[in-house]
Amino acid sequence: MLDIGCGTGILSIFAARAGAKHVYAIENAEIAVFAREIIKRNGLSNKITVIKGKMEEIKLPVKQVDIILSEWMGYFLLYESMLDSVLWARDKYLAPGGKLLPDKCTMYVAGIEDGQFKEDKKSFWNDVYNTDMSCLTATVMKEPIIDVVPADMLMTDSCKILELDLTTMKLDDVEFSS
Repeated sequence: MLDIGCGTGILSIFAARAGAKHVYAIENAEIAVFAREIIKRNGLSNKITVIKGKMEEIKLPVKQVDIILSEWMGYFLLYESMLDSVLWARDKYLAPGGKLLPDKCTMYVAGIEDGQFKEDKKSFWNDVYNTDMSCLTATVMKEPIIDVVPADMLMTDSCKILELDLTTMKLDDVEFSS
């Protein structure tokens, strides 16, 4: 099994505890050092191998894996994500008939009424732990806000705008425009 972008290693640990024969946990960031320690402290070093590096640049000690697991989604599903690395690994390492988790993703949009919500997000910067950071207020509306909104803020029905089948898609199937 392969866990791409393992972070702390929690999904690798879940997989090992659920019966995975061996998990190769790939992480490019420094958190890989902590993932190794977390895995060691939980007695799973013999079932999970953490490999620090970019998926496209490392070499797995096996030719194929039966399962690829990855929590690759960025905000708005695709922004700042690792989808390209997952698809690359799928094409290089996934055995025929192997499983990709998740294997499908769907994106929906809906209109919301967010006047108070937006005001709360903007005014947050006025006093951050007794520190005036109000100069950041203007940037709040330029960057996506990731949050849970109450159901009563929904003003329209949802509409599906994108559906991805990761088992068959190519990276070119998703186009971005500036």
